[in-house]
Amino acid sequence: MTKEGGIDRIKKGREVLDAESRALAELALSLDEAFSNAVASILKGSGKVAVTGMGKSGHVARKIAATLSSTGTPAFFLHPGEAVHGDLGVLDRGDTVLALSKSGETQEILDLLPLLKRIDIPVVSMVCERDSSLARLSEVVLLIPVSREAGPLGIAPTTSTTSMLAMGDALAMVLLEERSFDVGDFARLHPGGMLGRRYYLKVADLMHAGDALPVVTPGTPLKEVIMEMTAKKLGIAAVTDDGNRILGILTDGDLRRILENRTIDSMRGSFLDERVEGFMTRSPVSVRGELLASEAVALMESRKVSQLLVIDKSGCLEGILHFHDCLRAKVV
Repeated sequence: MTKEGGIDRIKKGREVLDAESRALAELALSLDEAFSNAVASILKGSGKVAVTGMGKSGHVARKIAATLSSTGTPAFFLHPGEAVHGDLGVLDRGDTVLALSKSGETQEILDLLPLLKRIDIPVVSMVCERDSSLARLSEVVLLIPVSREAGPLGIAPTTSTTSMLAMGDALAMVLLEERSFDVGDFARLHPGGMLGRRYYLKVADLMHAGDALPVVTPGTPLKEVIMEMTAKKLGIAAVTDDGNRILGILTDGDLRRILENRTIDSMRGSFLDERVEGFMTRSPVSVRGELLASEAVALMESRKVSQLLVIDKSGCLEGILHFHDCLRAKVV
């Protein structure tokens, strides 16, 4: 049911979203040289960005600070009320203050300005009123063109905070590109998340190595190969020469196919005494340990294999990566 007391909920919800989308379109068209100057000011600073705001603007400021920090521009939230009671000590020359205020008349922020001037810290402001006190006292002004807030009352912060948040995202993404911040940098700052694992974990971080590796020589009888595969529980045996260089592999799938092609009579007697070199797959798929685990997963999927041999630059066996290792690490 979409109506309650005569109100069409879906229609009203769409009106709010339409109003905010129009505000974002207007914001995009309004960008001018001030945006470029804001980016330049932050890049010029050798320190961090202190993002400040009160009330709803303060909540947006916290999110902008988090986005900046996670994309290569160190930032933190500075509560303007607490700043004048000691927190101002977190600021140093080289820092930049990004101040958010719809009216541009937020007293707690205005109280900060002479103190910031004293320690030579530039202020970039986001305001909706060009002639406001904060705008007049800022080095760079990012104007947020909001004529009316979304909703029936038109006073609760909606389109203004959405626009401020979007402006913060625009700043962060342009700064990211200017700093040549790439996927690897992002992964290093997000090691605990899904994206971080996909772009940070390497094959060497997940592979089995040392005594955990099922390794045999070309002359090893099949029965001993099966015992080695069973003991190491990786569903594979790597066949190497005396120098540990890869010659081939035998998988549990290979064993099933061998059995399917043998008659009962042929499996009696010396079958299990035959040498593995007669059954192994030569030139198996292999990767280097520095490959991203996510790329190794893509390779396994494309080649329809569940294990990869890991080799060094000389072609010697270093480890084995199993698809299940990637699943456990949540790379997949």
